[in-house]
Amino acid sequence: MSTLLAKQTLAFPGWQRARTVSPLYTRVARESSDGVYRIPSTVHKGANKAQFDIQLSALTLDIETLFSLDAPQLDSINASVFDWWYFDAVSDANPEDSLVVTFFSSSAAAFPFLHANQSSVLTAWIWASFTNGTVFADYAPATVATTVVTPTAQGAATGFSWAAISNNLTTKYEIVVASEKMQVQGRFTLTSRAPPHLPCGTQTERTTLEIAPHIGWVNLVPDAVGDVDMEIHGSTLKFKGSGYHDKNWSDRPFMDSVQSWYWGHGRIGAYSVVWFSYLALNDPTNTTYVSGHVEKDGEVLVSACKSDFLTVRPIGSPGTTGGRYPPRLGDIPEGFQLQFDLGEPNGHLRVNVSMRTVVAGDGEYYMRWTGELVGELVKSESEQPQEACAASLRNDTSNRDKLSSLHGVGVFEQFVLVE
Repeated sequence: MSTLLAKQTLAFPGWQRARTVSPLYTRVARESSDGVYRIPSTVHKGANKAQFDIQLSALTLDIETLFSLDAPQLDSINASVFDWWYFDAVSDANPEDSLVVTFFSSSAAAFPFLHANQSSVLTAWIWASFTNGTVFADYAPATVATTVVTPTAQGAATGFSWAAISNNLTTKYEIVVASEKMQVQGRFTLTSRAPPHLPCGTQTERTTLEIAPHIGWVNLVPDAVGDVDMEIHGSTLKFKGSGYHDKNWSDRPFMDSVQSWYWGHGRIGAYSVVWFSYLALNDPTNTTYVSGHVEKDGEVLVSACKSDFLTVRPIGSPGTTGGRYPPRLGDIPEGFQLQFDLGEPNGHLRVNVSMRTVVAGDGEYYMRWTGELVGELVKSESEQPQEACAASLRNDTSNRDKLSSLHGVGVFEQFVLVE
C-alpha cells in the first residue's frame, strides 16, 4: 500500500472473534468470509437496504451479536442514506476539555451538515475543546473504509482508525489519529463501565434497533472511562473523564425524517445517564420518541423506550424562545431538564443540564455542547413539584446546591429542522 493511500484510508476495525457474515452486506463489498467489509468512497447509484432489527434467541446479547451491532448497517451508501460511528470523551475535572471523533459513511445530500463539495462519502471528523476556550474542528476524506470482524483485527497505522477488544464483562476501544493534513496525532481509549443499550432493550426473537421511524441507533458504550492524549496543532489535550460510543444510520435523508432531536450522556454522582428524545417530521401522531439508560455503581436501573419513562425539555432565559417546546428553528436553549422514571422503589432522577462550551454547530439547525449536570433523586412526586424544582435549579445556584447532591459532566446536542 502506498503512503498516500494509507493516509487516506479509514479503518473501522473490530473484534477478537469471528462471526457469521450477514447476507445483508452485498454492495458493501466483503473481501472474505471472515467478516471484512470494504465501503467504497463513491456514491452507489442503486437502491439500498438497511437493517433495523436483529433476531435473538435470548434476552442477553452474546459476543457475536455485539460484533454485528458495530458493523455497517446499510448494504450500500447511495445519495439518500447515512451511517456513522461516534466516539467522545469529556473531562471529569473540567468539561471545557473534550474530544469527539466520528466516522461518516454519507453524502452531504443525506446528512447536510457535512461539506457539500466533498467528493468522498467517507469522512472522519474530529472536534476538540480546550480549557483556554479554543475549539478545533476538521475532517479528512477517505478513499475506502474497512470494517473488520476477525480474530486478529488491527487498525490502520496512519490516518484514522478504531479498534475494539471485548469480553463478556468489558469492552475497550482505542481510537488512533495520525493526520498530517490536520496536524493531529494521538489516541484515546474507552474502557466500558456499562453494558450496551439498545433503543427498547432486548426481546426474544425480533429486537428493534430503531429509536424512531427510519432512524437506527445502538449505544455500544453508554458510559466509559475515557483517556485522551492528543497533540492538536502543537497543543496538548490530555485528560481522563466520561466516555461514550454509539452509532446511527438511516435509509433516507436526515432532513426527511427529523423535526427535532435531543441527545446526550453524562455521569452524575454515582449515576451514568443517556437520553434521546425525538420528534419525527410530518408525523400525524405527534409522537415523542424517547430512549434512555440509567446505571448506578455498575447496576442498570432502567434501559427503556417507554414514553413515560423519560422527559427532556429545553430551558431558556426569560424573553427568549430557548425554552420553547416543541422547538423551532433558531431556538437555542441554555440547558435541558431531564426526568427519568426509575420505577419502584427508586423513584425519579431529575437532572438539570447547563451549557459550558459550544463544541460544534451552526447556531441555528444544530448545536453540540459540553457542560455540567446537577440533579436529585426524588422518591415520590409529592416530594418536590417538577416545575418548582426546575425553576429553583435554573435560577438560583445556592438553592440548586441545597436541593441536590448529584453533580457531574456530560456531552449533549440538539437538531431543530422546522421553522
